[in-house]
Amino acid sequence: MTTATVVLVAETGLDIAAARRLADYGELDDAGVARALEQVHVQRWGRADLPGHLTRIDALAAVVDDGVTPRLIRATQTSEAECLEALFRQWPLGPVDLVDWNGSARSLLAARALAHDRRLPGEFAAARVCALDARAAPAPVDHPAPAEQVELECLQLMAGLESRDTAPDVAERAMARYRLWLRWLACHGRMNARTRAAREARLAEIPLKDGA
Repeated sequence: MTTATVVLVAETGLDIAAARRLADYGELDDAGVARALEQVHVQRWGRADLPGHLTRIDALAAVVDDGVTPRLIRATQTSEAECLEALFRQWPLGPVDLVDWNGSARSLLAARALAHDRRLPGEFAAARVCALDARAAPAPVDHPAPAEQVELECLQLMAGLESRDTAPDVAERAMARYRLWLRWLACHGRMNARTRAAREARLAEIPLKDGA
């Protein structure tokens, strides 16, 4: 059976609604709630990053390759629940390689589906986690370089991402991650040159923005 691929990029932020349910922030606006919660986490635990129950998916994009042709899913101007539904609705049947940068995608999606009481795709639990950072940019434990900067450098060097002042959107990053994944498959003898070229040619035909 062919293993399908889902290459995911998810932009996350604080789940303001969840934070307000857990504490009384009075008249604070959303930015004020974010600052207050960050301060609490730094004071209590010495770090500002948040666990999954307080981390909301603000936008996502995924390249889904079912073994025949890749397609792009975008969910960038909608609610988190609708983002999840857009992805789960097109989740491939059978075995899946779930590719992201650091290997956290499956846990994040599962946690946020639980937060919204949403059913996961039937094959979701069996998805094989594939982290690009360990393949493209292995680093010493606790290396201080920001993960996002390392990723963008790798995508520029090896996956055709253009270098510019503004950060790429989720669709651009998903497509670049997919090209890096194809490169890794080819280098490890898991994809021949003809198949890789066909996938990359199809990817180049997909507009970066809806209606483009």
